[in-house]
Amino acid sequence: MQRPTSLVLLCLAAFLVLFPLTLVKPGWPAGLKADEPAYYLMALSLAHDFDLRCDLGDLRRLFDEFPDHPTRNLILMTDDGWHTVWFGKPYLFSLLAAPLAALFGANGLVALNMALLVGMIALGSRYLERFNSGGTALLFASGFFVLSAAFAYVFWVQPEVFNMAAITVCLYLGLTEPGGDGSLRRGLPGWLGRPLWRALLSGAALSLAVYNKPMLAAMGLPVVFALARGRRLRELGAWLAGGALALAAAAGGAMAFTGHPSAYLGVARAGVKVCSPHEMPIQPLPPPPPSAAPEEAPERGSLADESRASWLWLLHLPVLDPPWLFDNARYFLWGRHTGLFLYFPFSLLALGLFLVHGRRSAVRWALAGSIAAVALFFLLWIPFNWHGGGGFVGNRYFVNVYPGLLFLVTRIAPGWIHLVGYAAGGLLLGPTIFSPMGRVVPFPTMQAHVRNFPYPLFPLELGVKGIPGYHETTLAGARFRGRQDVFLPRGPAVWVGGAASTEVWIFSPEPLPELVLRIASFAAPNQVELELAGARERLDFAAGEAEQRRQVTLEPAGPTRTLSRDGAEAFYYRLEVRAASGEVREWTQHYPPRDCFYYPYMETSVESFYAGAELTYLGTAERLERDLYALAWGRVDAPERVSAGAAFTVYTRVRNASRETWPADPPTRVNLSYHWEDAEGREVVRNGLRTVLERPVPPGARVAVEQTVEAPAEPGRYVLALDLVYEEVAWFSSRNGGDVRRLKVDVVP
Repeated sequence: MQRPTSLVLLCLAAFLVLFPLTLVKPGWPAGLKADEPAYYLMALSLAHDFDLRCDLGDLRRLFDEFPDHPTRNLILMTDDGWHTVWFGKPYLFSLLAAPLAALFGANGLVALNMALLVGMIALGSRYLERFNSGGTALLFASGFFVLSAAFAYVFWVQPEVFNMAAITVCLYLGLTEPGGDGSLRRGLPGWLGRPLWRALLSGAALSLAVYNKPMLAAMGLPVVFALARGRRLRELGAWLAGGALALAAAAGGAMAFTGHPSAYLGVARAGVKVCSPHEMPIQPLPPPPPSAAPEEAPERGSLADESRASWLWLLHLPVLDPPWLFDNARYFLWGRHTGLFLYFPFSLLALGLFLVHGRRSAVRWALAGSIAAVALFFLLWIPFNWHGGGGFVGNRYFVNVYPGLLFLVTRIAPGWIHLVGYAAGGLLLGPTIFSPMGRVVPFPTMQAHVRNFPYPLFPLELGVKGIPGYHETTLAGARFRGRQDVFLPRGPAVWVGGAASTEVWIFSPEPLPELVLRIASFAAPNQVELELAGARERLDFAAGEAEQRRQVTLEPAGPTRTLSRDGAEAFYYRLEVRAASGEVREWTQHYPPRDCFYYPYMETSVESFYAGAELTYLGTAERLERDLYALAWGRVDAPERVSAGAAFTVYTRVRNASRETWPADPPTRVNLSYHWEDAEGREVVRNGLRTVLERPVPPGARVAVEQTVEAPAEPGRYVLALDLVYEEVAWFSSRNGGDVRRLKVDVVP
């Protein structure tokens, strides 16, 4: 590497590695997230206690550094019913980070990650110098690693960057020796320049990543192919020996610490919430009763589940669903939250340069196949979770093998190609690069950057679960999903943001030929526009018309997307709602009990939302026009005398005598209710309290319900008229000839 290039890299390293040490807390929210608690506490336990057991001392260290927010997912394991508790994650990353964790806390792990990132830049630049000038190589390698989601994972105290570095070392040492494809011969001086040592260390480096994620072993195939193709059998043997020895050493270390070769073999595991530094978050299980049959197994997924091989799922053949695989592959490349080309823009450049300048290299084709195999593994084996679970930026699982794409590149030409990569990085990754720990925004999540241009232009991953930052609710048999900052479910309706364009996804197991919506504006004057697959409506609310409801029917040309799952189709419709203005609406938010300091300092809070309009989805016109009003009353038990204004219980039995199912999902659900009439038959209370039918009632089915009724405020002789109501549509009595159940009741003072 030329002296000016080395100086630039050294200056970059000095800045990047040192500035994390000045941060108060590396990450948003201001607490440990995802799998961070286990990795961080393992590093501290190794540094201070020289073991991997979880005890009260470890919990005290956790509270000393992170006292303000709950730690929700500490992964623990046991083999004796939680009498002995170890941390339940692979320990290699924590072992490497232990000295820095002892000195700098969680910031030390971030500094280690940054040092590993700089090391990858150095190795990548050194590799590219074989085909390019030093400045060109460093410019491309720096953009490749820094202008990517990998930079965000530097600030996660988890082993993603560690795995990336291990794969980078493996490929650098394994593919930069003379081979049949004319690869690089720029070994380091001394023993590290000897082919056998380089092969040995290449295999050992890959094994460090494989110990964490076994499927990463596929990244060694191009090295094996290159060595076998060049008939360098001694080096191939050294590579295999290095991998085997490193794996054996890692397993041996785990045996010494925990008695098991891996945190995924021979143990029961659980993710727990840490409530107190004075009490273990999981208690020992009582011994089984002597009469328990030995073949009786605990329920799968319970804390008593003594599952002894958490990796067995790797050996199960996946169920191939081609339409689903195609959808996920599309999301994998350019999905809004996960797309390879969005979160790793240099990957597109690397693939293009490979096809232009390196396509004749058989070894690089083998490398491309290995990268594709790892991606395909995740898409096939965990189709709901291939992106990395609830905590991720881009694709958390694929970031482990991202360095492999750099080794597809040989000549970087034309020179202006760097400008394309850096411009794409600025356009797509600005929020991630400048706020890698997360942004302070309304409803903050690690995925908040997708609210910025141009991310809304890319497809939303509709079939992927666990994407934070979205609300979802069921209305009239359809699911509604929208971004938390502009979409808020409120009872049987949803609010959309004011002065904003809100994307709402509606999905249903059946096609929706038309959608009937009831719209109310919170601001007046206001203009609300709705667009649904070619159908458009514009509602103008004049001054004084705030919260007045208007009903519209939208007839889409067809579903926006149709996704297949296990042979069944799901129909997705994209509704865009634009409200010109809005009003601040407040409500009281109630939190769960404060055990485990879920919200440490409050049980309720006053929340606000800048709401432009309220949408109530009533269903399709066909659903609203169904004749479901026939019923047959059974026995009804009610008191003959009640106190004025008091609530009392009526035991009601009724049968669905229609040919339609009574729906139980809001807002157009069937509920039990009542009216009050005076002695002369005049109606004095129209809308009685609602008693919910908990589940749909099919034709012919009977239900028995404890119905709550509130007596009139004035004493007297009354008639209680029991009735059912198809909410938002009609009372049953108005459609079936007034078939109500009348009971005489004396209301006394």
